[in-house]
Amino acid sequence: MMGTYAARIRAPRPARAVGSGSAQVLSGFALVLGVGTLLLSLPFATESGSATPPLDAFFTATSALCVTGLVVVDTQAHWSFFGEAVILALIQIGGLGYMAGASLVLWILGGRLGVRDQYMLRLYYGAPTMAETLTFVRRVVLYAIGWELVGAAVLIAAFALAGEPFSRSLWWGFFHALSAFNNAGFNVTGNDLLAYATKPYVILPHAVLILAGSLGAVPVLVAASRRSWRRLNLDTRLVVAVSGLLLLLGFVYIAAAEWSNEDTLGALPVAHRLDVAFFQSVTPRTAGFSALDIGRVSEETLFFLLGLMFIGGAAGSTAGGIKVGTFGIILAGIWSVLRGRQEVTAFGRRVPQTVILQALAIVLTFLLVFFVLTVALMATTDFSPLATMFEVQSAMGTVGLSTGITPLVGTAGKVILIVGMLFGRFGPLVMVLEMTRRRARSIYVLPEDSIRLG
Repeated sequence: MMGTYAARIRAPRPARAVGSGSAQVLSGFALVLGVGTLLLSLPFATESGSATPPLDAFFTATSALCVTGLVVVDTQAHWSFFGEAVILALIQIGGLGYMAGASLVLWILGGRLGVRDQYMLRLYYGAPTMAETLTFVRRVVLYAIGWELVGAAVLIAAFALAGEPFSRSLWWGFFHALSAFNNAGFNVTGNDLLAYATKPYVILPHAVLILAGSLGAVPVLVAASRRSWRRLNLDTRLVVAVSGLLLLLGFVYIAAAEWSNEDTLGALPVAHRLDVAFFQSVTPRTAGFSALDIGRVSEETLFFLLGLMFIGGAAGSTAGGIKVGTFGIILAGIWSVLRGRQEVTAFGRRVPQTVILQALAIVLTFLLVFFVLTVALMATTDFSPLATMFEVQSAMGTVGLSTGITPLVGTAGKVILIVGMLFGRFGPLVMVLEMTRRRARSIYVLPEDSIRLG
């Protein structure tokens, strides 16, 4: 039958601009930080009913959003249930939001990602292809929520078994599960986990949650799906190998260095020293929980922990630092140079030259900022150089371990540590986003020259 038919074709919905660059990422977290600071400044956010000074509220909100754990007031004594709930919400946003990023928002809103967005997220998450990127993001969210729920159930039972009332165990277990998985280090016990140093059923679940968060979902999901070391990509191999090496090295060193220290491991029964040494080998790279008084460990141990905090956890995880993958690539580059090779290889794979330069840029930028902030904090406080360096690195590594000087650093010191936390949390992500931006190629090539080394 002949005739005419009018068809209406809808224009395709354009991809949302959310997540298109570092400015959108930073503006989103800045908004959350502002709201969190405002809520923590309210009188009913404290146990006393008096308003918290704006700088202290801003410091706490920053520490929670950056999943750091440094505090200028005692979390349990100062904040009310409402205040602790705000801190926990900031921790969850800062941890899960950082892992899933703007892609989580798009998933919730039903939005779409442009090709460039998907490419950048693929680099960030390590998805095999761009088509699998959003699938990975969904799995990241389910991975995080699953660990948090199971961890909460275990810790609720653990605190109850330790003799805490059920109502307190319920809140403590839930709070600590989210804080541990997100590598935040915030605690509501009043004295961290020192009282539970002889209770492995309390501290070891914390360690497992911290490890699960610091490894990130992608390496675990990739390993689970491929089920063979040979089939794993280089990123997953580096994360597993370097993390395992650092964990073993930390355990052996802390056990050996602090075994006879009567202020730390030496004060514990021999049967529990290895438990605590293992726990303390997990926490320095990522989370600020402690079953020992960090202010009483030996200076050499303090310096060793500083190095672990500098490295941190895996990219795309809840941990901070330069990341274990970056550290592994730098080690591979050094080994290749010493052997006279022009190509950098690791685990039988060749590493692109661009990745080497990006890793160097991240490491050197971290060192530069660490140097500047340490000098600034030393100029504004009277603490020892090692304690000052430790505090700055704890902020930049978003770890939260402290020798006890954070509440005493003064106004200028708090601002310096806030800068350190913000840079340590968002600096690497912004650098990666900016380094993966497409730029116009140069139309000319400069002449090559060399310099003297050594």
